[in-house]
Parts: sequence; structure tokens; C-alpha cells
Amino acid sequence: MGPITGERRHGNRLRSLLGADIRIAPHASDTACPVRDCGPDGLRLALSDGVPLPEIFDLHIRKTRQTRPVRLIWRGDDCVGVQFVPDPPAAVPIPIGLMRDLRAARAEIASLQARLAARGDEA
Repeated sequence: MGPITGERRHGNRLRSLLGADIRIAPHASDTACPVRDCGPDGLRLALSDGVPLPEIFDLHIRKTRQTRPVRLIWRGDDCVGVQFVPDPPAAVPIPIGLMRDLRAARAEIASLQARLAARGDEA
């Protein structure tokens, strides 16, 4: 199957027929839907326009056993377009030297506060 042409997106989508489940809430029942097109940034799902969807929901692809959050981008009569929600940025490690400097500065502040408190008691 070749890429779909004439689309307004950053990458090509490939036709597919994967089984997927829409997961809206932890204790709600899943809604099954086939994935019609797959792309690097999103998917086209075959889904009736009568199925209510929130702006962001989880989509579980059965074949890969992968669940990802997606954002509803557009809706047609019998399909919807969703975009993968990017993962939050990873925490940036703080260099050990900076941590040592911060610890020393905090110790100095505590020492100065103690000296100020002692001077206040003398007055």
C-alpha cells in the first residue's frame, strides 16, 4: 500500500487496517474503531459521527499493544483525524557542581540568618 497523496500534513500517511480502542475514562467501556491511515504525527480512524469524543483521549492499538494520548483534529461523516500528543519533555539533570554551590549558598544564608537573629536578641 502506498502513501496517500494530496494531503495537508507534514508526513505521508500509509493506509492500514489496524484494530484500535478509544479509551476515554479509566472505568468507562472502550470504543472499538479501525485505523484507516497511519502517519508519523497522527491517524485517521473510521468512526461514526454519532460517537462523542473529548478533545484529548487515549488510543490503544491492539497489534502493538501501545496506548498513546491523541488530540481530535477534525471530524467527518464516518471518520476522525487525530494527532499524537507529544510526550512531556524529560527532566533536565542539574550538574553536580551547581548542586554543591546551591547547598553552600543555602548554608551561608542559614548562618547569616542565625547571626542576625543573635544580634536582634542583644538589642
